[in-house]
Amino acid sequence: MMLVLTISLTFLSQQTEPNPKYVIGVNIVGSKSPCLFISGVRAKSPAAAAGIKSGDRIVAVDGTAVTTVQDAAQHMRSESANPVTLQMVRDGKPYSVTVQRELHSEILKKNGMRTLESGMIAPLDATEAEMRHKMLAIKEERLADRVFPTHFPNDEKLYYPGFEIFVLKNPSQIAVGGIEDGPASRAGVHWGDVIISVNGADPRNKSVAELEALLSSQIGAPMTLTIDRDGVTKTFSFQLEQGARVLRDNQLQLAKGQPIPLGIPEEHLSCFE
Repeated sequence: MMLVLTISLTFLSQQTEPNPKYVIGVNIVGSKSPCLFISGVRAKSPAAAAGIKSGDRIVAVDGTAVTTVQDAAQHMRSESANPVTLQMVRDGKPYSVTVQRELHSEILKKNGMRTLESGMIAPLDATEAEMRHKMLAIKEERLADRVFPTHFPNDEKLYYPGFEIFVLKNPSQIAVGGIEDGPASRAGVHWGDVIISVNGADPRNKSVAELEALLSSQIGAPMTLTIDRDGVTKTFSFQLEQGARVLRDNQLQLAKGQPIPLGIPEEHLSCFE
């Protein structure tokens, strides 16, 4: 299987970077040329305004050919807000676009996110203490299993909340794992929230299949989650959304059960095998 590396050019931490970085608001995925693609475009970003799309293949930056994800990322970010010109291919046709860079923190803020002191990207309402506590509590040795490990159901027709589920041990807990732009995150659910109940049912001590059934539906049913967030009980209600829609909203598609960027042409699907 080809190693695929993703770098978010908006997710650059001021804590870990000595100076703020100016970016255009895209993610890059791939291994090496010609398998270098835009894998996501931030809403309300310079890249979105310029019409860049997920699946666009990156050829060069400011006239310099790029061969790796790291190479492309280095050329696309800057210490200043000067514009950058990208040479890319879409639907087999080359095109060039010049994009004005913007401070990454501003792009995140427009999308309801911010960089914490730890370097983690989190919702604006997430606190340092909350996320630090979760990072300490959700350790690899506690992870017993996962539901929706790709963050999406294998059956795109299923309706679900828009996150994977961590099955934790010592003590037994069910927690929110990787969370996408979806009904749960828009309702205010955070990564690492411990799920106390799902529509009134205790999710603990259930099999993966039982948890998948509990947290998904054949229809867009309403769901109420009661969670524990750093010792505080909260309740969130939302309407489940079809996996296919959540994939599309996150600029992704499934290929052989794995999410890949939306818009990848058929001739380059082998880049993700």
